[in-house]
Amino acid sequence: MRTIALPPFAHLRRDLPPGLHAYLDVFPRAQESPGVARIEPDAPARGRLVREARVRIDPGPGFAYVDVETPCIVLAEEYYRTGTPLDLYLDMLHELAHVRQHHEGLDLWDERYAYVDRPTEIEGYAVAVEEGRRLGMTDEDVVEHLSNPWMDAEDVRRLIHHVQDWIAART
Repeated sequence: MRTIALPPFAHLRRDLPPGLHAYLDVFPRAQESPGVARIEPDAPARGRLVREARVRIDPGPGFAYVDVETPCIVLAEEYYRTGTPLDLYLDMLHELAHVRQHHEGLDLWDERYAYVDRPTEIEGYAVAVEEGRRLGMTDEDVVEHLSNPWMDAEDVRRLIHHVQDWIAART
């Protein structure tokens, strides 16, 4: 993926040790992010969401997901330390959308749907894509960001279609 210069509010701290941290310790200027505002448009609720959200940095490989038991965003330490700034920023938005969804009582792991067809995943990816586009991501950048080891090319194509529909419905 091309390197995209991120605005100051999009920078994450990369020096925290493994363990549980406040979302704002990892993403100090989250409340300034237009992506966070898309996740929770109501300013008081948005402030509460980012103040109360937690991030657990776990040793080892992987990416990011929400642990609904704790609840918290889990970041694999290797990804936290070495992931691209843009991918980490967009993934923190994606996972924050899941935190809000979880607080609303939605089933983040609803197995009635394939991963790329799951409404909660579509919203999480749509928030990330909207923000990425705002920052200058191209079609190729979006495909690269959405491509994950657990998805094949058809899954990515289907996810892109769902994301485009979700964004169109909100504009």
